[in-house]
Amino acid sequence: MRKHPPSDIDPAQSLEPKLAALRNATTTRPAQPLAFLALGDLLGRLGRFGEAIAVFEEGLTLEPRAIVLRVGLGYVHLNRNDRGAARHHFEVVRAAAPERYDGMVGLAHVLAAQGDYPAAADLYRGALGLQPDNAATRLSLGKCLLEMGEREAGEAELRIAARGGPQSLWPAITALASTPHGRVFLTADAAARFLGVDAP
Repeated sequence: MRKHPPSDIDPAQSLEPKLAALRNATTTRPAQPLAFLALGDLLGRLGRFGEAIAVFEEGLTLEPRAIVLRVGLGYVHLNRNDRGAARHHFEVVRAAAPERYDGMVGLAHVLAAQGDYPAAADLYRGALGLQPDNAATRLSLGKCLLEMGEREAGEAELRIAARGGPQSLWPAITALASTPHGRVFLTADAAARFLGVDAP
């Protein structure tokens, strides 16, 4: 489960057959954690958060050591903006598997949402040590640094992230404009030039 907007699902496409197949897969014994993960993830992306939580919790009851389900549970709580529950699950993940990238980033997202930018930035840096080319995580680090008033460092991270293409450029421009210590540009071209890339 990751932070996916419900709009990435085509509402015209009937997903009931897929949901039914995944539900059937979760009845297999011994339990298959990936079946619970796939079902919970899909339900979460559909915005059916209560059902997604129930699926992840059932999977964890059957397979308590399946850390991937704990990660999924953390993200679905984060997506429904239940930061307390999300933080609890990500902290459990961090204690059990501190090297997990998704757990590290998930906890960083929660801390940033709660305004603890220094702690979030430390986690984002750790995650980038594992995946240095991950533009989304670098964007998140850049935003944290801007929120902390570390303008030069934050802008440097956004410049690196913006090189990832249009899908990274626009979030980088938004980050510059939306943080208290950011910058506002009159045109997208000017913002892109500031970030050192060509506007699409």
